[in-house]
Amino acid sequence: METGQKTIQKKTRIEKTSNIKLSIHISLNGLSFCIIDLISKEIDFLRTYSLSKNSTPKELLKTLKKGFKENDELRNSFSSVKIIHYNNLSTVVPEPLFDKKNALSYLKFNSKILQNDYVAYDRIFNNECVNVFIPYVNINNYIFKMFDSFVYNHYSSIILEKVKLNEKNTTTPSLYLNININHMEITYFVKNKLVFYNRFDFNTKEDVMYYLLFTIDQLKLNPEEIPVVITGNISEDDDNYKIIYKYIRNVSIFNSEINQENKFYNSLKSDITLLNSF
Repeated sequence: METGQKTIQKKTRIEKTSNIKLSIHISLNGLSFCIIDLISKEIDFLRTYSLSKNSTPKELLKTLKKGFKENDELRNSFSSVKIIHYNNLSTVVPEPLFDKKNALSYLKFNSKILQNDYVAYDRIFNNECVNVFIPYVNINNYIFKMFDSFVYNHYSSIILEKVKLNEKNTTTPSLYLNININHMEITYFVKNKLVFYNRFDFNTKEDVMYYLLFTIDQLKLNPEEIPVVITGNISEDDDNYKIIYKYIRNVSIFNSEINQENKFYNSLKSDITLLNSF
């Protein structure tokens, strides 16, 4: 996957010989710092910060600075630094139809955008498609000041790549449902080709069920037969799972070991698990 940008600075905290990498998950709901050991593939450090529902990019940046100030672990040198942006400002475009000069125009049909918004893109599926998105520029600029290089992607790019990789090894297509705190993504591949991807905001378990059944109906699938693989912020004790299990016969949870004590922490941790477990 090709990232939207790579930045370089003279003062370095990137050491290619280091055995740890840093990923920062960025959302207007909050953010997380995750340090992963490249040898054990385990999460060595995870710290999250919650924000109110109506927070702004300015408040997000203030929280990011607070995180770096409060956690000594973030002052280490890393082999790489990655920023993952979570928002609904993205859309997937087939490579033959993509024009870099008009990248912003692809978003105007499904997102509220401004003419001066900075647009980035990830090339996915070995350049078959381009995921166009708007990153949090103030966050990228701050990370630019701290590290000599970093990469960033949109969350959906990584989800799509991981699902495609998982589907490559299956004989029967599955519908993938990734659940976060207040939004969900549904992905469907047939013969390793992307057929459907969309993000839906929800407030209740009934919303989750409505969007899932609506998608199944639009794809002309049978809820009695189609396997539904659920990832993210969910467990078998969760109300969302219970209502899905009521209407869908073939349901499985990709990662069912979830700590329910802190939903924001849990959501980000399960996202991180998902991004590293396929």
